[in-house]
Amino acid sequence: MLHYIDYIYFFYGLAFFLFGFSILHYPMENSIFKFTRELKYLGVFGILHGISEWLVMFKSLGGNETEELFYTAGWITMGLSYSVLFYFSLRVIWNKKYSMITLALIILVLPALLAGFHSLTLNNINIFVRYFLGLPGIFMTAYIFYHPVYLVQGSVYASMKRCAYVLASTFLLYGIFAGLIVPTGTFFPSSVINAESFEAFTSLPVELFRALCAMLASYAITQILREFKRQTDFHLLRLSKALEESGDTVVITDLQGKIEYVNRAFEQQSGYLAEEVIGQTPNILRSGEHHGSFYQHLWDTILSGETYQGILTNKRKDETLYNEFKTIVPLKNKRQELTSFISTGKDITSRIIFEHELEKAAATDPLTNAANRLQCNSWLKLATEHAQDTNISVALILFDIDDFKKVNDTFGHNTGDDVLIRIAEIVRTMVRSNDIFARWGGEEFVILQIDTPYDGTIALAERLRKEIEESVFENVGTLTISIGVSQYDGSESIESFVKKADDAMYQAKREGKNKVVVNKEDGNH
Repeated sequence: MLHYIDYIYFFYGLAFFLFGFSILHYPMENSIFKFTRELKYLGVFGILHGISEWLVMFKSLGGNETEELFYTAGWITMGLSYSVLFYFSLRVIWNKKYSMITLALIILVLPALLAGFHSLTLNNINIFVRYFLGLPGIFMTAYIFYHPVYLVQGSVYASMKRCAYVLASTFLLYGIFAGLIVPTGTFFPSSVINAESFEAFTSLPVELFRALCAMLASYAITQILREFKRQTDFHLLRLSKALEESGDTVVITDLQGKIEYVNRAFEQQSGYLAEEVIGQTPNILRSGEHHGSFYQHLWDTILSGETYQGILTNKRKDETLYNEFKTIVPLKNKRQELTSFISTGKDITSRIIFEHELEKAAATDPLTNAANRLQCNSWLKLATEHAQDTNISVALILFDIDDFKKVNDTFGHNTGDDVLIRIAEIVRTMVRSNDIFARWGGEEFVILQIDTPYDGTIALAERLRKEIEESVFENVGTLTISIGVSQYDGSESIESFVKKADDAMYQAKREGKNKVVVNKEDGNH
């Protein structure tokens, strides 16, 4: 037969069960608040504590043979719930100096509650559990909800402050009603301050006040979680808006790479509308500029759970290419299983072009568009080092425009510049694609030939001399050049190699100009 106290236990247990269920039902993996990750332990406490109160109710409904069984199951479940609550409070306050001191003081005071203890019974064990697990866990939980540093700060805390204080006050009262006002024991203080003396003093069972605390706690935590969710939804809405309006592309795919979401920037950059790519894979953007190993490395990286960063050359819907700095982040669920990938991209085409232009400017003579002396020196170093290792031939043609100073003095520097440009154009029509052509300085130019018969280099020099002699230059008429040719001997320095060509060129000038002179140290030539 049910008594009114059993109804109290029913609602008492139900309130704590709903308290725990509300917390565990909250989608913590979607929350932006770190504190919600710890709340699952508070939820487990609520579920277990609610069950423990129902077991007490079942104790009075059963016969004598089951009463002790339900009683034992009840205090064991209650002990587990208090253990989880104590663990929750420890996790939250851990490494907080003053909080740990407060907890240490509570634990030091607890042994005083054992004054007069002399026998170990089920009832005394029940009291121990309430004193040594319930009291610290409940009071520390109240302490946590009284202090915003453990929850959230700023405007978010202000919006839930009232409910946090209600929950904290409720736990404080519950610590008194459930942790101090214990079942009647045989030792002090449980022999004086207990449920029977409370009921004698108030004419009401303490279980009624515990039940009211449970109901208030259930209401307060529901309101707090509702505010957490409201703030999280608002944050996600702002984030979604930011992603949609971001200048960077955002693409979300599943584990197989099928596109689930793209933002407006992706549509503008790629030329594809969202409805055209949803369900497709990013392969539609492949430009053919990367090898299969490039994409294999990308997939190996993200499937291992690592973030990938790199520059991709992609193809728009209109077939034009663009460069994109891509970051791909693997997303995981609470079991640390991969669920999807989110990639962001920034169009860096203009930056790549600018960098290439800078590289070209650093290596190119701006007037003739030939390589400059700095770049030529780099090529000379590589070529001579390669010749030392492989014994290939390296030859140098160095030529100078005869009487070029007279051209500048007579016709002006603009005409002189036109002559330099025209000569560079003539040279480019005569050299091979693997020959290196550079402006050495002023009116001097060089042609570097690698792995070419020396006779062929000398023949090229003669053809070049003749072509320049037969060309007509606007405003100037005809011009000639003097050419020196040298061959790398496989061991000399770059300076010595260039000087041989330079000496041969000046010999050509001394011998009347418009002539090809081969350095006399190079074999029979």
